[in-house]
Amino acid sequence: MSHPLFDLSGQKALITGGGRGIGLTLATGLAQAGADVALADIDFSQVEEGQREIEALGRKCTLIEADVTDVASVDRMVSEAAAALGGLTILVNNAGTNVRRKLEEVTEADWDRVLDLNLKSLFFITRRAGEEMKKAGGGKVVNMASLMALSVFRNPRGQTYGPYSSSKGGVISLTRSFAVDWAKENIQVNCICPNFIDTPLTQPLKEDPVINDAICGRTPMGRFGRMGELVGPCVFLASAASNLVTGASLMVDGGWYSS
Repeated sequence: MSHPLFDLSGQKALITGGGRGIGLTLATGLAQAGADVALADIDFSQVEEGQREIEALGRKCTLIEADVTDVASVDRMVSEAAAALGGLTILVNNAGTNVRRKLEEVTEADWDRVLDLNLKSLFFITRRAGEEMKKAGGGKVVNMASLMALSVFRNPRGQTYGPYSSSKGGVISLTRSFAVDWAKENIQVNCICPNFIDTPLTQPLKEDPVINDAICGRTPMGRFGRMGELVGPCVFLASAASNLVTGASLMVDGGWYSS
């Protein structure tokens, strides 16, 4: 029997980057806790099995194609999610990207792509979603930041984390800003800071023995995180269990930041 503080029955969640990977894993976890979900992504080629699993739980699962770097698309996305679910009480800002290049190889287009998707989009999505949450009497925002916002990894192949770290540092700052702005609106805004998570996007790092050994050697637990290990923190921050928690950055990093 689950604890009622973590029960998301009746909650309405929008997850960006929800068509695959971490986003789909988080959406499934929220649905298992009782929430109806709207998955927003630019690519749904990998969503079929996850959507079936969510609907088998008796939860609503709506798909919304959107480009979160476009403000007009963001407005439409949030409006469609609220209409399909009958409101919006949870937002998970998961969509993000990175470029793996040496410092001197990073282009202006690389910088703009990372900052637009990881940071700019988060501001406009959260602001718009907050309008729907206020109608509902409150809500929860869970932002996906990163350990790299607070700790620089010396990639042994010389790849820089400059654009990515800058964007995720901004996510932490924006999280705090929204948390303060909306503290009296019953909207809690927090972020999760994961270490390297085993996903299709990080497979090149795992398959490179030099980089893999550097990451695992630096992590006290000695391994990459698993996507499912982000579900518990997300459900906590999306539930009544975190009602007094706002503006926080939750480290989910295998002990990296503490060591």
